[in-house]
Amino acid sequence: MKRFLILATSLLLAASSSMAAPMKARVIQQPFALDPAGLEDCFRWTIDELLKCDESLDIIVLPEFSEVPGKTASGKEFIDVVRRLGPTLLETCEQTARKCHALVFAGAIDMTTEVPRNTIFVFDREGNVIGKYYKEHLTRGEWDMLDMSYTEEWTQPYILDIEGVRYAFLTCYDFYFYENFSNIARWKPDVIIGSSHQRSDTFRALDIINTFCAYNTGAYLVRASVSMGLDSELGGCSCVVAPTGEILGTLRSEIASLDVTFDPKKKYLKPAGYGNPPALHSEYIEIGRRPWKYRPGGGAIVPPYDESPSKRLCAVNGISSLAAESLVGALGAAAAVGASEISFDVNASSEGKKALENILRKLSCHSIMNIHLSGAWKENDLRDLLGIIFTYDALGHCYLTSSDESVLETLNSLGTKIPRCLASAKVGSISDAASRLGCEAIEIPAGKLGDGIVRKAREGGLRICAVAISRAEAEKAVKLGADTILTTDYLATAESTGLR
Repeated sequence: MKRFLILATSLLLAASSSMAAPMKARVIQQPFALDPAGLEDCFRWTIDELLKCDESLDIIVLPEFSEVPGKTASGKEFIDVVRRLGPTLLETCEQTARKCHALVFAGAIDMTTEVPRNTIFVFDREGNVIGKYYKEHLTRGEWDMLDMSYTEEWTQPYILDIEGVRYAFLTCYDFYFYENFSNIARWKPDVIIGSSHQRSDTFRALDIINTFCAYNTGAYLVRASVSMGLDSELGGCSCVVAPTGEILGTLRSEIASLDVTFDPKKKYLKPAGYGNPPALHSEYIEIGRRPWKYRPGGGAIVPPYDESPSKRLCAVNGISSLAAESLVGALGAAAAVGASEISFDVNASSEGKKALENILRKLSCHSIMNIHLSGAWKENDLRDLLGIIFTYDALGHCYLTSSDESVLETLNSLGTKIPRCLASAKVGSISDAASRLGCEAIEIPAGKLGDGIVRKAREGGLRICAVAISRAEAEKAVKLGADTILTTDYLATAESTGLR
C-alpha cells in the first residue's frame, strides 16, 4: 500500500503539469575531420551553422568537443586547439542565444578550472552561462589531459530547472552506463541534453542506446553528435527521441542540422499491471526494485585499486576501539572514518571463507581491501576465494598478500588479475622475488625499510607496504617513500602522518 501511495502521489504531481508550450529543438551535427588539416574548416562550418539559427528555436544543442571537430596529433595539440578556437565557439554561442532568444547547450572544454574539464555549457536566452555539466565518465584517452578528480566522489545527477522544464545531461561515454539512467529518472527530468563525439558505433547500436535512454528516464532525449562522413555507417545519429522510445527525428551521417518540435511535459504512462494505475516506466520499475541484488553503488564506494591514491594508510583489522569484538564492525568503522585501505587475515577453512563473505557482504568496495592469506592454501581453496571476491563484485578493490611463494605462484597459474603482494621479513631479495612472482607490491616491517630497498622496489615498479608498530615508525616509513603504511592504531597514525 505504501508503494502504491508513493506512485499515486508522483502521478498526481506529474499530471498537474502534463502539458506545456511546444518547444522547437535544433541539434547540430558537425563534420569530423579525419585529417587534422581539415579541423578548422569543420569548426568554421559549425560557427556558420550557429549563425543561421533564428528566433523560431527554443533549444540549440552542439556535440561534445565542438571546438575540436577532428583528430589531433596529441593531447597537447588538442588543448592548443581548445585555447585557439574555444573562445570563438563560446562567444558565438552567447551571441546566438541572445539573438535567437534560445537556450544553447554546447559541449566544450572549460578552461576556467584548475585543470581543463569536459563540459556542457548552458546559455540562457540572454546569453548568460547559467550551468555547467561536467562529464561523469571520461574515456582513458581523456585521463591524461583533462581533470577527472571530480569523478571520484559521489554526486547526485546534475539537474537544471529552466523556465519550469527540468533538464538532465549526458556526455558521450556517459550514455553507456545504463545503471545511471534509473538514478536520473528519480529526478523526473523532462529533457535529457546529450552532447556526443561517438564515432565507432553503428547506427543500429546508437538507435538502441538513444531509445533506451529516453524510455528509461521518461524524458525527451535531444542529442547532438558528429558525422564521420556522408558515406560512413558509424557515429552520427544526432536525434530527438520521445519517452515512448519513438525517434522523432534523426540524422544518420548527414552534415546538417535537425529541427524537431515536442511538448516536454507530455509524458508516457504505461500500464503498471495488477490493478495499479498507469505509471512512468521508471516508477513502475521502482515498485519492484531489489537493489541489494545488484552491483554496489553510492557515495560509500571508493575508486578501485589502480585508481586509488598512491600514498595511503591501511587500518589493520579496522578500528577495534570503535567496534570492539567484531571484525566486521571494526573494519566498517575504519571505512566509515575514511580509511583508504583496510586489511585482515583469512585462512582456507570454511570458517575463514565464511568470514570473508560476511566482510564483503557489508563492505565490498567501501575501501581497498588488503587480504592476507594465512596458513596453507590449495588451488581449490584459492579458486573458492576468487569466486567469493567475484560474487561480491570486489575484484577491482582487493589485493592478496602472502608470505608463501607457492601460493602466489598458484594464483599466477589461475590467471587472476587481482594485484598480489609478497610479504617477508627477509628484505634482502624480496624485490627480485616479488617481480618473479608477478607481484605489484612488497610488504615488509617498517623498521627494516631503508633507502636500498626503496630504490630496488622502485626499479622493479613495486609498491611498498610498510608494517608500522609505532607512529614513529610510520612517520619514518613515509619519509623514506613507503606507499602504504599498515597500522593497528589508525586514528593516531592518520593524525600523525596526514595519510588516510
